Amino acid sequence: MQKYLTGVVVTNTAKDTAVVEVVTWKTHRIFKKRYKRTGRYLVHNPDNTIEVGTKVEIIPTRPISKRKFWRIQPISERVVTKKTVAKKPLKTAVKKESK
Repeated sequence: MQKYLTGVVVTNTAKDTAVVEVVTWKTHRIFKKRYKRTGRYLVHNPDNTIEVGTKVEIIPTRPISKRKFWRIQPISERVVTKKTVAKKPLKTAVKKESK
């Protein structure tokens, strides 16, 4: 059984590479309080098929480059993040002409 991680694609600007952000929750060994750890992994994305904001599973593979050891298994689910939401243009104030 292979280990896999689930995360969200943050960027896919490089050729055949995407950056996936994986969030894991850990428990402090003394205080027993939970805290969030975020890891960013370089993942092989052939032909740049996966878009930013897509939830994906990543599974380990042979080393593809210096920092790329994972490949993508897509989950057909779209996650809305701050980076994927389009911002509305700002309204500019129009000065009234004085007579």
